[in-house]
Amino acid sequence: MITIIFCLFILTLLLGLAFKLTGALLKACLWLFVFVPVGLFLACLGILCCCTLILIPVGISLLKTCMRVIIP
Repeated sequence: MITIIFCLFILTLLLGLAFKLTGALLKACLWLFVFVPVGLFLACLGILCCCTLILIPVGISLLKTCMRVIIP
């Protein structure tokens, strides 16, 4: 009986570790393949808007948004 409880405990620990590892990898892939390209696009758009005199405030706000997207 003790061995069954011990085996279930070990199985629970291993599955919990696998669940946390899978979640971390999914979060890293989401950041790498979604947030970084969106942030770079917003940065390019912000720099482009800063080149014009009228759209400087829009460009600065886009650059701030870019930093919030890339570095949450």
